[in-house]
Amino acid sequence: MTLPVPRHVVEEPDAVEAAEPDAAESHTAVERLLADVLADVTHIEHVPVDAHFFDDLGANSLTMAHFCARVRKHPQLPPVSIRDVYGHPTVRSLAAALAEAPAPPAAAPVPPPEATAPGSTPRYVLCGALQLLVFAGYCLAAALGSAQGYAWVADGSGPVEVYLRSAVFGGLGLVALCLLPVVAKWLLIGRWKPAEFPVWGPAYLRFWIVKALLHTSPTALLVGNPLYVLYLRALGARIGPGVTILSRTVPVCTDLLTIGAGTVIRKECHFLGYRARA
Repeated sequence: MTLPVPRHVVEEPDAVEAAEPDAAESHTAVERLLADVLADVTHIEHVPVDAHFFDDLGANSLTMAHFCARVRKHPQLPPVSIRDVYGHPTVRSLAAALAEAPAPPAAAPVPPPEATAPGSTPRYVLCGALQLLVFAGYCLAAALGSAQGYAWVADGSGPVEVYLRSAVFGGLGLVALCLLPVVAKWLLIGRWKPAEFPVWGPAYLRFWIVKALLHTSPTALLVGNPLYVLYLRALGARIGPGVTILSRTVPVCTDLLTIGAGTVIRKECHFLGYRARA
């Protein structure tokens, strides 16, 4: 008499044998897609899965950055960073690392923005009038200072003294224009903190004054110079050593700005420290 074979003895190997080809096929598909993308980027007809990106294929960091960007745009491939490329410099090792990487967490649902009540007309008119007064006072102070400086320079006896007085007056005026936003920021704001405030209110008026003074300051001419970094530090920014800033965007909420040591910020970057909403 033949004994029946238990079901678990027959089905378990079948399940394992069915799962292994699927995993291998998936792994091979990722390798093939990565190799195709890399071949297109490096203009090589065939990329071996065990070829080293830099030693065998002659790729550089710019080429691999282009490769990472192409992989991120591919709908059938997980995202790849330049750190993954340097840590796994072959198609096979990179595919294996991507297969072992945990799935990214699901993005939390973004709550709808809260409805913001529109500003009232009296507050709008009052804020505009105060802005006009601030602007007029700034122009009056600049005109009085220029007139006093011109009179002092004109009192010089001889061209040499006039030249020296002009240089002194111009230097003092430049320093005053650079220091005025720093003084106004610490007197009117103190330290910037993450917060929300409505437009046309007192907080907005103080914010506008500091922003206007920063935009009229001649420090924008020092972009790319170490003095510009010192100026942002005086405004409260936390900037490490060896930082080069080439962007002409002058940040307003500087206390919310942190830049690590050795960072280079290109001229296309924008970092204001604030944003308008609703």
